[in-house]
Amino acid sequence: MQKEVLTYALLAILAVALLLHSFLPRYEWRTLDESGSVSIVVYDKWTGRFQRGVYDAKGNLTAMRVYTPF
Repeated sequence: MQKEVLTYALLAILAVALLLHSFLPRYEWRTLDESGSVSIVVYDKWTGRFQRGVYDAKGNLTAMRVYTPF
């Protein structure tokens, strides 16, 4: 009986986590260049827009303009 309750509780937590994941406002991807610069691409799921920022090896930020594909 106790294992059944635990199994159902874990399944409920997994289901809630999957539903909440669809409502997250944005995703981020990071890439590291050979020169030491880091690029960060941010996708805003609610507005459908992308933005890219590049940090050079010294830590200076270069922000690109917001891109809306559609």
